Amino acid sequence: MRILLTLLVLFILAGSARPLTEVQVGEADHPHGVVLLVVDGMGSSYVYPELEARALDGSPLGGALLFNLTGNGARIQNVTVPVPTTGPSHSVLVTGCSWADPANLGTPGATIFDAARENGLICLAILQRGDSISMVLEQDGILLFDDNSLWGAEPLFGSRALLPSDLADLFQIWRNRFPLYNQDRGVPGYVGYNAWGLDAAADIVENMESRPFLLMLNVGAVDSAGHNLGPEGYVGTISGLDVPLGRLIEVCEANGVLLLITADHGMSFTSDRGKGGHSSSKYSSGMESVRVPAVFIGPGVDDLVLTGNWSEVDLVSTLLDLLGLSPALPLSEGQVIPVSSCCDLEVDVGTVSDVEIRKSGDLVARATGDSRYIFRNLDRGSYSVESGEREAFVYLWGDQFLDLASGSARSSKEILPSIFDWQNRKFVAAIMILVINVIGAVLIFRIIRRG
Repeated sequence: MRILLTLLVLFILAGSARPLTEVQVGEADHPHGVVLLVVDGMGSSYVYPELEARALDGSPLGGALLFNLTGNGARIQNVTVPVPTTGPSHSVLVTGCSWADPANLGTPGATIFDAARENGLICLAILQRGDSISMVLEQDGILLFDDNSLWGAEPLFGSRALLPSDLADLFQIWRNRFPLYNQDRGVPGYVGYNAWGLDAAADIVENMESRPFLLMLNVGAVDSAGHNLGPEGYVGTISGLDVPLGRLIEVCEANGVLLLITADHGMSFTSDRGKGGHSSSKYSSGMESVRVPAVFIGPGVDDLVLTGNWSEVDLVSTLLDLLGLSPALPLSEGQVIPVSSCCDLEVDVGTVSDVEIRKSGDLVARATGDSRYIFRNLDRGSYSVESGEREAFVYLWGDQFLDLASGSARSSKEILPSIFDWQNRKFVAAIMILVINVIGAVLIFRIIRRG
């Protein structure tokens, strides 16, 4: 019993950790707007040059050349979705929660739209694949398809009363333009269906000017092509994304807007002639169904190809970080993927001492008067860290922690939870609850036994 009480006291004391002095080294390059592009059904096995798609029977399948996808920004090689189904996967994407319910996104602060709106961003959406009403209600302005038909479909426009009138007019213009993109049949018709959404998004971005915004764009014809046209039509529809995607990227770059290109799931085929699927048990175990692209392009993003194993739940945390909205969503299980061109370095020297940060021999930053510092917005690269007679070298590829007393450096994502680390309040809270429950169970047991 004494041991349990001692542990409880330690965890309570953990809430009052040693202070941390912040040192701003550089200016963070935060975008004023973001486009979240979800290409329904596009598996990375078909678009990443490092990967090869195969059918369930082992037959090799072709791939698409998307120069505008693989030639820009930060590309994450291995991202998988926990649920390869459209509605649930969209919910995972906007909450960072693997068990998010599409029908119940109304929890206050649960989605990226809530975080955006709380910080003054206008929330907009173009959704070609029918989402739940709770997703629709998250938007200030929306163009929505209420069924999955590619021909004869009609986008619906909806908005909140406070949506600026020029944006409402622009949404109506693109609602009326849809039939012009929807006249052909076969693969050209699928390509036109997607091109309408991408062109509409590019025009909206161009007309946002300095207004901060979050635009979610879901284009749906790739998924339909996989189900209906087989591997050849599926790959052809993906290839048709390249030109309109290039237009969207160009507009985003010209206006300082962050763009994330990803998918809600991929597509598997029984053979090189069979039709595709992704959600049933027959298809969902294949990497072609669960591995999706994730490419970040825009302000504050480094140009790199990042390896490692990542999840769809990590994408919303990374978007919030790049936007400068650091608080995590309450349900999010995700971590920040290190795609930012700037990093934070936390240094613990043990005792009050000066710290100097140098790069290629040049002084980058200096701090005094504390024993713990965090140097924010350092460029990627190699640094020397000096404090008195102590010196250590670190290579920053993401946020890192340096214990200068021992000379060890670790990624901030790899640090084991410490009861004296203020950054692990969730871990501390969980352990406290566990300890309290154990103590309560012991006390109840003693009362019952005495009775």
